[in-house]
Amino acid sequence: MWNLNNKTVVISGATNGIGKAAAIELSKENPKILFTYRNQSLADELLTEIKDVSPNTRVQPVYCDFSDQNSIKKCANEINDLCTSIDVLINNAGVVNTSYHETADGIENTFAVNHLGYFLFTNLLLQKLKGDGEARIVNVSSAAHSFVKKMQWEDINFKHNFGQGLRPYGQSKLANLLFTRRLAIKLSTDNISVNAIHPGGVNTSLGSQNKAWYSKPLRLILRPFFRSPLKGAESIIYLATKQDDGVTGEYFVDSKIHKSSTYSKNLEEAQKLWELSEKLVGQTFNI
Repeated sequence: MWNLNNKTVVISGATNGIGKAAAIELSKENPKILFTYRNQSLADELLTEIKDVSPNTRVQPVYCDFSDQNSIKKCANEINDLCTSIDVLINNAGVVNTSYHETADGIENTFAVNHLGYFLFTNLLLQKLKGDGEARIVNVSSAAHSFVKKMQWEDINFKHNFGQGLRPYGQSKLANLLFTRRLAIKLSTDNISVNAIHPGGVNTSLGSQNKAWYSKPLRLILRPFFRSPLKGAESIIYLATKQDDGVTGEYFVDSKIHKSSTYSKNLEEAQKLWELSEKLVGQTFNI
C-alpha cells in the first residue's frame, strides 16, 4: 500500500454514502483529511465517527455547495489556504434529479454538480497537487454513462427532453469519464494519476431529495439489491492507497480496470467538453 500517513486527502461530498465510507476508512491510515459538506449536522457526525476510529487523524470540514460556482471557488480558496500540498483528491459530490431545474449560473443542476463541480474544483486545486511527489485524482463516475451514446451538445442542459432525469444523469457520468481521460493526458508529465470509478449500485441518500411520486417506492424496491457504501467505496480506497503503477486515464470497477463505452474514450469529444466547461465556468485553465 501507498503510505498515507501525514499525506493530505481532499474528499468532496463526504458526509454520506461512499464518500463517508471512504473518508472513515482512509482516516485509519492517518492522513490529514479535508472534506466538503453542505449539512452541518452530517459534517459533525462524520467528524465524530472519524475521531472514534482514528483519534489522531487531523480532519477539517469545509462548506461547499457544488451547484454554486461561487461556493466552489470559495471552498477551493479555503482548502488552498489550509494545505501546503494535496496528495489525493476524490471528486465524489453528486446528485440525481427527476425534474428539471437550473442553478443560479443558468446550468441544469445535474450537469452543474456532477461534471462542472468536478471540473472547476479540480482545476482550482491543481497547483497543490503538482509537486515533486506523486499525487492522485479519483473521479466517481458510474455505469450510467452508458445511458447515453454521446454528449447532447445541441442542448447540454436537456432542457427540452429532460424526461425523468436518467439521460441527463447518464450524460453527467459520461462527462466524468471524458474529463478523466483529457485531464490524465494533460497531467501525464506531472506525476499525477487521474482515474475514474463505478461504485456499483449503492444504498445511499443520492437522489433522496427528489419529490417525484415514484422515487421513494423505487428506492425501497431496489434497496435489497444495493451494496453497502463501504463496498461501493472499495475502488476509491484502492486507487487512493495502491502502489504507484503508472496507470492513469482508466475506468475502474471493483478495483480493476474495466471497459467503458467507446465514446467515453473519444479524445476529440473530451477536448470539446473541456472547452465548453471553461466557457461555462468563465475561466481558462492552462495546464
